[in-house]
Amino acid sequence: MSAIKQKAVINAERSQLERVQRLIAGGRYRSVSEFVREALAEKLERIEQGRVAEAVERYCAAGLAEEDLDLIDGQTVGSKRLQTKSAGSRRAAR
Repeated sequence: MSAIKQKAVINAERSQLERVQRLIAGGRYRSVSEFVREALAEKLERIEQGRVAEAVERYCAAGLAEEDLDLIDGQTVGSKRLQTKSAGSRRAAR
């Protein structure tokens, strides 16, 4: 299923567009549109990750993370056990 694309006009610094053109000439992108689509996707992902980080920060600041300490401790201990086992098995394989 293909996403419906919509055209938009952007204003950019000449130096930015020249840098994009060099990337296109170098084969990194096929077009300015491809570059802009990727840049938009990356920016939107960073914004979403920032929102999640802010929500976690608010959750912790409200003291709600205290309820999760046992769970977090259990996961930490479990992952250390897994690391120890896999490290030991690698040594035995040599």
